[in-house]
Amino acid sequence: MRTLHDLHEHADEHLYAGRYAEALHVYAAEVQLNPASLDGRLRVADCLLALGEPQAAAMVYTKLAQYAAHAGYPLRALVALKVLEALEPQLGQLLSGLAELYAKGSPKLGRGVRLSLGDPGLKLPDGLRFDTPPPLGELATQAARIAMDLSRIAAYPEKVSPIPVFSELPAADFAAVLGALRLVRARPGQVLIQQGSVGTSFFVLARGEVQVLRAKDDGTSQALAKLHDGAIFGEMALVSAQPRSATVVATDDCDLLEFPREALVAASAQVGAIATALEKFTRERLLNNLLATSPLFRPLDQKQRIDLVRGFAAHDLAPGTPIIREGEEGRGLFLLLSGEADVSKVDGSERVLLATLKPGDVFGEIALLHEERTTATVTTATQCTVLFLSRERFSVLVNAVKEIREYIEQLSDERLMDTQLTLDGGDIDDDMLML
Repeated sequence: MRTLHDLHEHADEHLYAGRYAEALHVYAAEVQLNPASLDGRLRVADCLLALGEPQAAAMVYTKLAQYAAHAGYPLRALVALKVLEALEPQLGQLLSGLAELYAKGSPKLGRGVRLSLGDPGLKLPDGLRFDTPPPLGELATQAARIAMDLSRIAAYPEKVSPIPVFSELPAADFAAVLGALRLVRARPGQVLIQQGSVGTSFFVLARGEVQVLRAKDDGTSQALAKLHDGAIFGEMALVSAQPRSATVVATDDCDLLEFPREALVAASAQVGAIATALEKFTRERLLNNLLATSPLFRPLDQKQRIDLVRGFAAHDLAPGTPIIREGEEGRGLFLLLSGEADVSKVDGSERVLLATLKPGDVFGEIALLHEERTTATVTTATQCTVLFLSRERFSVLVNAVKEIREYIEQLSDERLMDTQLTLDGGDIDDDMLML
């Protein structure tokens, strides 16, 4: 072992193997060497609990929750508070204090700078050894004292940063929501969400790392992202009835806060407030992803992208809603932010499905570029959020930015050709068939 990171991993090995006394011995040393290690303090409490020392564990959890909440680490505080609540339900009232600190209107909320948790790459002192740990009683007393000692940690910041989604709730609703959440403690390799399953909850990652995977048609999996502390995922379960679109797996030791839909409804008559906040959060995340990946915005710098997005009007549409009807005058440019939409065209006496649009797809451009009637019908296949840019704003955009005009023109030409090939019975890739 050479660094604090190595030391923590060594303690984790003991913990996973059920050697709780050995793990406690090493975690206590980690906290001594790095007093800012909240994870080390949490693990001291976990080991004390596993060793049959609930009173000592409760004191450490309480001190940890108090410090973490005021130091700008509310999710770690919640982990400790939920363990305390499981030990003694009456301690659940401590959640109200955290809710007041981070709820909408709290004077402590602002642009906060979180205190550092120390450098995991810090080198260990020479000669550091962990032989047989002291007797359990002595070890428990020493470890609890070390973990509860906050004297060597910096003072609290004046302001703490809001918690995404939840800091938009008033204190009473926030407290009710916190009371409804479940703590999930996951080991590496544990599946948290399975692609295709019915979504009944969403998660906030309090600590650790998870990987997002999507199954491909050939049976393999594609890695989409790695998520870290503070990430929210699975939230569409609360704002839509769609199946899970990806699998999420823990890649290391994780603590997650799970928010079941039914528990939230039962806990708070104001569940609509969190649903609204989630919808806002989800839309902002989708929009940020779109700005970073869509070819439409690629020629623009960050300020230009934001200015352009402000010109789009957002519309939430139910499944089966016509967005464009074949043969009508082109009204503007559409951009699919979330959901799926079907593109179809009348061919003789039949209506032919040309394509299924996905998030990020642009449509409606053909009628605008060629100044003619729309060539197909676009209907929402699922719950969708669609961004709309008026004809007038579209004209200004394509005349002002050459690269965007070229992209739109190329897209239009490809779609016209693909449509003709489809109607003629050509064999082409369906993914390329769009309006």
